[in-house]
Amino acid sequence: MPTLLFINACVRGRDSRTLALAEHLLACIKEVNSHDMAFQIEEIRLSTENLLPLNYERLLRREELLTAGQLGDSMFDYANAVAQADMLVIAAPYWDMSFPASLKIFFEMASVDGITFTYAEDSTPVGLSVAEDMYYVTTSGGYIGDCNFGFEYASALCKLYGIQNTHFISAQGLDLDGADVQAILEEACNGEIQHY
Repeated sequence: MPTLLFINACVRGRDSRTLALAEHLLACIKEVNSHDMAFQIEEIRLSTENLLPLNYERLLRREELLTAGQLGDSMFDYANAVAQADMLVIAAPYWDMSFPASLKIFFEMASVDGITFTYAEDSTPVGLSVAEDMYYVTTSGGYIGDCNFGFEYASALCKLYGIQNTHFISAQGLDLDGADVQAILEEACNGEIQHY
């Protein structure tokens, strides 16, 4: 059964508008694949994970494990999950021009030479992930415009991992005076998500 890895970087739990948008996308994916073998959805909820950025001690430990070929160590759980998933869905609210810090730490732990990518003899990167598609879902109080650094960062990393098709789904302007939040969310759902 193919696996869909849902990386949930939403901070506000059930009050998260980004989560609502992402859950609609997941429902669309399930519906489209209902006649074939359905995706098994595996969620990593970053707000409940013990996320620690790499310090010197942890970096040394990671290098020791890689040198010993111990790629199944729990330190590489995120990297292995990304490498083995058939599709990625990332839900991340638009914060400080990008996304919450928990997602940066997740990417730091998922970016492992020998698991999610490697290098060819000519030093060009080679992606090792099996997924072909990543969907990045976000919502914002204002308009993102040219400052779409969260998606651009996630997209670049996914391409390093070998995931070539990256998709941006957003509902923007939700906190502006007079905004019809429900209508904006529905438009995002019926427009950008419908193409899946």
